[in-house]
Amino acid sequence: MIIKSDDLVTVKPAEVPLNSGHVVMYLRKQIVEMSDGELVGLARDVKELIAKMKRAYRPEAYNVVLWDDKVEIVPRWCGDVSFSAFYGLKTTPQTPSMIFESYR
Repeated sequence: MIIKSDDLVTVKPAEVPLNSGHVVMYLRKQIVEMSDGELVGLARDVKELIAKMKRAYRPEAYNVVLWDDKVEIVPRWCGDVSFSAFYGLKTTPQTPSMIFESYR
């Protein structure tokens, strides 16, 4: 399920979402290898995804995590908890396919 694909990234719903709307941008190059222009394009892609996320989910904040080869964007709400403190249970409101549909 590809949400977006261009010269810089392929965006997909997270395989194991931490919250509803969690997406992963798989980079075609590592961040340290990107030119200034490519970094500007990456920032534009992040901004575009956050705008879509804002319309679809109305989060209060976002976690944007930069890795060498990917960027993860996780919508956040006051009081949200992805992992239960009891027995290691995890609650995820949406499946990856549900997340994919919300970005269409």
